[in-house]
Amino acid sequence: MQHKYSTANFKISHRKLNMLGRQIAGKPIDYAILQMQFSEKRASTRIMNMLATARDHASRYKKLEEGKLVVGKSNPLFVHPKQEI
Repeated sequence: MQHKYSTANFKISHRKLNMLGRQIAGKPIDYAILQMQFSEKRASTRIMNMLATARDHASRYKKLEEGKLVVGKSNPLFVHPKQEI
């Protein structure tokens, strides 16, 4: 199952946003939030808040386990559970 979450548009260069997105794409959501917490980029706080909200929505409304959530694509950001092999 997949959970898609996005924010309203905000003014930032797509190149700067893509750099942050590539940094967290495919990573566990808790690790991605930690990366945004220590990033010095201006947009990182907004992305961090969006990731935290997406994690809460995925666990509360879709009943997904928080420990298994990963960031899917970098633009737009998707949150989906890890697929076990």
